[in-house]
Amino acid sequence: MNEVFEKTRELGEALKQSEEYKRMRAAEEKAMGNAHAAEMMAEYLEKRGQIQEMMEVENPDPGAMKRLSDEMDEIQEKLQLIDDIAEMTAARSEFNGLIGQINQVLQFIVTGRMEEEGCAGDCSSCAGCH
Repeated sequence: MNEVFEKTRELGEALKQSEEYKRMRAAEEKAMGNAHAAEMMAEYLEKRGQIQEMMEVENPDPGAMKRLSDEMDEIQEKLQLIDDIAEMTAARSEFNGLIGQINQVLQFIVTGRMEEEGCAGDCSSCAGCH
């Protein structure tokens, strides 16, 4: 088992040296340095926290939840219009695609099968179906 963890650590280090990872980290740092983006992200996270708090009560107000959800959608749309955020999103998507490819190779090596085309139910490496 130690060998598996050692190889996993080596893979992690190799991933950190990949262009996809480096691009993602640089894009994240640039986006986090954008004051306007940081302000909007804080507003988004605040609204998300409010929704989480509402979900903890027994009978949350569906109207209030819908309003907050709509406000979050609006903020998210505005965030994607900020170049630094759009670049960060694209870089994260590219890195997640690399992780997805690695997972497929591992699955093939272990099971001898490749995942069939289409939705696998795991959206982490997907550009989106909606």
